[in-house]
Amino acid sequence: MNSSLIVNSLGIGGAIFLVLLMVWFVAVYMKRRVGPGQLQTGAASLQKVTWEEKRVQPRLAVSWKASVDDGQGAMNVMVKDVSQGGAFVVSKNPLPLKTRLAITLQPAAREPLALNAEVIWSNINVPADKVINRGMGIRFIDNDESDRNRLNQLIAASFKDD
Repeated sequence: MNSSLIVNSLGIGGAIFLVLLMVWFVAVYMKRRVGPGQLQTGAASLQKVTWEEKRVQPRLAVSWKASVDDGQGAMNVMVKDVSQGGAFVVSKNPLPLKTRLAITLQPAAREPLALNAEVIWSNINVPADKVINRGMGIRFIDNDESDRNRLNQLIAASFKDD
């Protein structure tokens, strides 16, 4: 038999062996990475959002005018939902994370309420076509008991108004 034929046969056989070895390695790696039984669920499971709700208090959908002052100046905003712990503030220019601010809520037919807060999230970096309302999530911090009670009364009154 011709020696070049033997060398070619061994080369092709070795290449096939390496390809099969790589396919096996990828299959074992994916099974360990994804987990047993998850490969059969298809692409739909890969599209699930892994966002977890972190709110403790339920939010009330509102449409309150407000003003925000971060020490650099005040801006008029809208509050779209509120709870005892925080709110979503609609703003064309959300403030950076961890910015401390004073927010004055101006619910319709009620006295304004000034509270201290900090920015805990923002959708400033989300593309415009993916955002319904540009804004930021705030957490109420360092407010005295009378202000917290007043906020609770505003929320309770808004529940009754609905």
